[in-house]
Amino acid sequence: MKKGFSSGDELYAEDVFWVLFDYEVTRSQRYPAALSLIHMETTPSGDDSYLVRAATSVFNVALNSHLRSADISTGNGKTYRILLPTTNEAGGRAVCERLLSIFRNRFESKEGESIIFSINIGMASHAGGADLTKEALLARAESALRKSQLKGSNTYVVYSDL
Repeated sequence: MKKGFSSGDELYAEDVFWVLFDYEVTRSQRYPAALSLIHMETTPSGDDSYLVRAATSVFNVALNSHLRSADISTGNGKTYRILLPTTNEAGGRAVCERLLSIFRNRFESKEGESIIFSINIGMASHAGGADLTKEALLARAESALRKSQLKGSNTYVVYSDL
């Protein structure tokens, strides 16, 4: 189900992510604490379908190794969401910068094939409290991702305090 199992490339299943997302938003509303959501899209180099499958595993391993155990991540090889509990805008920006830094590097598949990733990141952050809604957090992260895509590859855009 989650990080640290056999190959290190496991993320939360989409349905589990949404249950945990609802829980964390409700908790942040009731006990005001910052909450950040990253919406990210990645494109590996190459058109070979085998390379794309290998790239997903490589990406997931690299992602898992650079997130906290408290962070909640899900993805399908192209689109990823990462919920950062108790993380304010500054902390979320630090995660975005770290992700950009990591994925600027060249990776190798198990077969020795070279893989390069282009990523775009949108992040929404909220201080918590009664005015936090999951719909607004999701919409802002999605909007930030679209603006990042307009800026070009390997960029991020942040919305905070909805």
